[in-house]
Amino acid sequence: MYRIDSVRKIIPYFLGLFLGLSWKGSAQRVLYTQFPSHISGLFQIVGKTKDLYWLETRQDRKSNSLHENFQSADLKNFILLDSKLHTLTEYPAVHLKSTLKQWLYCDQEGLNQIIASNTREKTYIFCSRYRPDLTAGSSLMAVDSLPFSADASSLLLVRSEDQSKILLVAFENSDSALTRVHALLFNADWTSVYHRIIAHEQFAQPCIQDDPIGFPGESFDDLPIKLANNGEWLMVAPSRISCNFSIFHVGPLGSQYYFHEIPLSPFYSMEDIAMSVDNEQQAMSVGLLSSFSNSSLKNVQVFQYSMKEGKIIFDSSFHFNTQYRALRSRNLYHEKFVAIPGRGYLLMMEYGKPYEFQEPAVPAINYWESAFLLSHYAEMDLGKQSIQSGYTPNSGLRPIPTIVNQGDLNLFYFPSVAKDSSWSSVLESEQHAENNNPDLSYLVMADGKKIYLLYNQIDGYSNVIPTATILGSQGNATDEPLVFWQLQKTLNFQDAHRYSSDEVYIPYDGHQAPGFALIRLK
Repeated sequence: MYRIDSVRKIIPYFLGLFLGLSWKGSAQRVLYTQFPSHISGLFQIVGKTKDLYWLETRQDRKSNSLHENFQSADLKNFILLDSKLHTLTEYPAVHLKSTLKQWLYCDQEGLNQIIASNTREKTYIFCSRYRPDLTAGSSLMAVDSLPFSADASSLLLVRSEDQSKILLVAFENSDSALTRVHALLFNADWTSVYHRIIAHEQFAQPCIQDDPIGFPGESFDDLPIKLANNGEWLMVAPSRISCNFSIFHVGPLGSQYYFHEIPLSPFYSMEDIAMSVDNEQQAMSVGLLSSFSNSSLKNVQVFQYSMKEGKIIFDSSFHFNTQYRALRSRNLYHEKFVAIPGRGYLLMMEYGKPYEFQEPAVPAINYWESAFLLSHYAEMDLGKQSIQSGYTPNSGLRPIPTIVNQGDLNLFYFPSVAKDSSWSSVLESEQHAENNNPDLSYLVMADGKKIYLLYNQIDGYSNVIPTATILGSQGNATDEPLVFWQLQKTLNFQDAHRYSSDEVYIPYDGHQAPGFALIRLK
């Protein structure tokens, strides 16, 4: 999310479609692009329609703030680009009064701008559709409404993996005893499949899509709500009638729904949830991350839920220690818990600067408590030879003994299927991301076979170049590189936008002008 200098006549941008070299030694062609000077303001790639890209631009709001906020800017235009990012045409964005929230997404037909607008008594849902036909403009239509004035934080939009269905979920908390959930399911052309209202005392909202102009939840992200291709959907949220969590499963027509309680370990407090959907097997996988008493002890519970059978068919629990002989983290860190589709879950811990203040006293803990007895304390083999420079894998969930550089990444893998095993590893790559940014300095993209870790690597004293480490199914580093051709820029992975399962937009700051890279994994 960066500004284009409108004074410059031509601003060069680099488009890297980076692909691992095959065994034949072939690499995908590197594409370059130029942007005309009339594009100004803030911008980012929304997504693709076949081989065409859609770019959104935003106009700054007048503010006295010294910090630029992309989300606080007003939506301005949509620009259609060809496969080499040359401008084909522009469309002005639709603006409605009393706009509550907006979502943007692309499909095989074009770009969609979804607008939620409310009055004192109702909330209206509109869809503005933009198509690659140069002679056609946008078409705005009202698709449905809610019988109450919703809050922006109470609306969730989710899309299925095959892009055939869209689900809008609205939470109405007008009753202190019951939460009413409005579920609106649509086809890809925004034809209504059903509009259901479900009231239950056990309902709790699983997450918040907090951006005023954002994107729907996708099958490849980690929101605790997922929509299957057949129209069934599941969400995982805290139970309002117990200290546990619950899986809420809705059938394809919305008339049947089920609750399944997920018990939590009594020694641990909840930290994060991740989910993935397997449309071929008609199953959902759920991973719960929790911690023990502000210590370095963690617990991960993994469940496999069959939509066909309506029950949990696999569950496992992992108790482990993230740091050797340390009750508290020795360094500040960012933490992220993600799903590896069809395989399991990955916990990543990025370490930062050591604490500069006096740590609070650690409460007395009985070392014979079950949480300690169940945790893995095997230390990593310091004499073990790294398979790849700066990367050391280990079998099992082994804690790291010391933290040296800011930006080291510790990984823990937990399988969600039978006949698979856990592993852990350390990626020693010094990073210098903003300490007050909650996101990792690393960008992680995963499919069912590989895990791609993208990051900036310091070459010498000052040169920073983007690079990647690709891991196999058991945490072993592969020989397939992602080739960053002539791109000696510091990529801003914390502001990346993953718009498909195998492509991601990453901005960077240049010395003369800002720009971005697009990385394609397939």
